Amino acid sequence: MSKEELIAQIEKQISISLCIQAAAQITEAVLFSRLYALKDDRDGESEIVAGVWIQSIGQTIEALAVSKELSTFNQDELRELQKIIISSDFIQSIGAAIEGAGGIKVLTKTTESFIP
Repeated sequence: MSKEELIAQIEKQISISLCIQAAAQITEAVLFSRLYALKDDRDGESEIVAGVWIQSIGQTIEALAVSKELSTFNQDELRELQKIIISSDFIQSIGAAIEGAGGIKVLTKTTESFIP
């Protein structure tokens, strides 16, 4: 197998793994949504759910763009796809920050209500 063939094979495996991650991220978002819909106390939890959904959107965009990138030979289209991939990384980071902020709210509330 040539170096170029090996690179193409690894790139395809990366694309597949990103699709798997996107599916898992969406599953996590659905499950978090269901879980928090059943809970009475929602302080900070809505931020967690929103953050997970935002990460899911970013992950899905990235998976789709990387998949399309592998079949694109047009340099202008390739450059646009790379911009989309980079933007999706920022979207995921924003989602993680929102989720983290919600987690801090939940932790703070839990710590304040804890009586040793």
